[in-house]
Amino acid sequence: MQNGHHTLRVSNLHRVAAQPPSDNDSLSTVSYDDSNARRNKRRPRRSSAQPTRRAFGTSILMNGMFQKLLLLLIAVVLFDIVFFWDAFGDEIDSQGPEAGIHKLHDKNRIDSALQSISSKLHAINEAKVNTNNNDVGLLSDKDKILELEHEVEIWKGRYEMAVSAIHDPDILPLQNSINDEDAQVMANELSIADLQEEKKHRARNVERYGVDDHIVKILTAANVEIDEELAEQLPTWDDIVSMYGDKPIIHGLDTCQTYRDTVKPEARMLGPAGMFNTGTNLLFELMKVNCNIKEARNVPSVDPLLPIKYREPRRNGMRWQAPWGKHNPPTTHRGRNVAKAWGKGITQTDFFPVVLIKDPYSWMGSQCRHKYTAFWGHDENHCPNLIRWRVKDRDETAFVRVKYALEWAQYESLLDMWNKWYEEWDEQTFPHLTTRFEDLLFHGEEVTRAACDCVGGDFTDNFKYVEGSAKPQLTVHKGSNGLVKAMLQYGDPSKRLTGFSDRDRTYASKNMDMELMNKYAYVPPILPAS
Repeated sequence: MQNGHHTLRVSNLHRVAAQPPSDNDSLSTVSYDDSNARRNKRRPRRSSAQPTRRAFGTSILMNGMFQKLLLLLIAVVLFDIVFFWDAFGDEIDSQGPEAGIHKLHDKNRIDSALQSISSKLHAINEAKVNTNNNDVGLLSDKDKILELEHEVEIWKGRYEMAVSAIHDPDILPLQNSINDEDAQVMANELSIADLQEEKKHRARNVERYGVDDHIVKILTAANVEIDEELAEQLPTWDDIVSMYGDKPIIHGLDTCQTYRDTVKPEARMLGPAGMFNTGTNLLFELMKVNCNIKEARNVPSVDPLLPIKYREPRRNGMRWQAPWGKHNPPTTHRGRNVAKAWGKGITQTDFFPVVLIKDPYSWMGSQCRHKYTAFWGHDENHCPNLIRWRVKDRDETAFVRVKYALEWAQYESLLDMWNKWYEEWDEQTFPHLTTRFEDLLFHGEEVTRAACDCVGGDFTDNFKYVEGSAKPQLTVHKGSNGLVKAMLQYGDPSKRLTGFSDRDRTYASKNMDMELMNKYAYVPPILPAS
């Protein structure tokens, strides 16, 4: 029936009376049977004057205000994800005893996050100044930046106090009697001298359980407490000296003056280079917290809008890797390749590399645990597999293919890869240092001080050995961490040849570059009696 512009479909109508239809409305004589059971299944009709069909676009998803709020929410979530990834991410998930030293200690990660806040504030201010527009951007007032930096330092101080309370329960009653205002004042008054005195106090009073003073000093710098169980597992200093000598080996110190004479202080920068599994991440962490090229802070960031992995978190000249890629051979990559991480916007000739080398036998064992982009025939029961174990009638090497940034390289064996990689670095004439991973482990303070002095940096008066456990559930005991695991692995002569067959050892003894071995004081193992 038609009523105005409405069209109604009516079913199951029942005439109530046979009265003549009204002249006014043909529906006036129609009623609905309320007792009809089928009526309850019918959908209610709209009594609105609008059409019964829903107009397109009335969904809340099409509402303009809702869309704006949704986009804003997505932007906030993405910002949080990127920020926390930049602040805490980007470490290699290794396995084995070197895994722990690839990651940060919880305290140092918090310090890094706080420092990244400060760096971001500077970056925002620099971006704003570069636009020459006083009306653009938040934090346009430098006083706001100083205020926020001050707040960061306050919280750092509070954290230090909390850590001190954990390590020294005797000060807990004192902490409970201090109000927030006094605690803030005390936190601001923390000084390097106080921290040094606290460390000396701990070193004097620590129970050694017969552990050598050299090892106690290293563990104290890393905030590792010694207990009887740990003391029984630690290597002796005599074992360490028998493998690596009693002093660190650093080559290239004669190139330091040349570097300082040719590179301006504000352009100087230092970072690691080395093959896979040689402690490059550890070197960066140690240099980052213990060395400072103060002029580097006055240089604008490469690009304030880049993620933090392309910038220095502390703006102190300490960089995560060589700008051509720390694992890439220098001859084919320096000046030719720009690393994806920390490589953009860098004058590569201004960069001072510290090259790390590891005992070849230990290094091949590390490659068995984490091969990176090196590929060769082996399995967990036959590694390093220098001589193919399946071939019995002759000595056939397992060749290795390696993917570098700009090329694939092929080597006769893992040992050949070690030989050629460091032979190439030995031929380089531009300023750089080369030191051993083991010296970074057992003489960390001396090595990092020498590297810092080399580039004209200021070395800390309170050396910190930063490291952390990769997986707490896999630690040796509750006080264990990456440093301890590395000590147990690389300080124990009996673990040096794990996985080597007699044929592997014989091949290595005949094909090792003995000039490199002698230069870095690595002692060849005794050949098997066969």
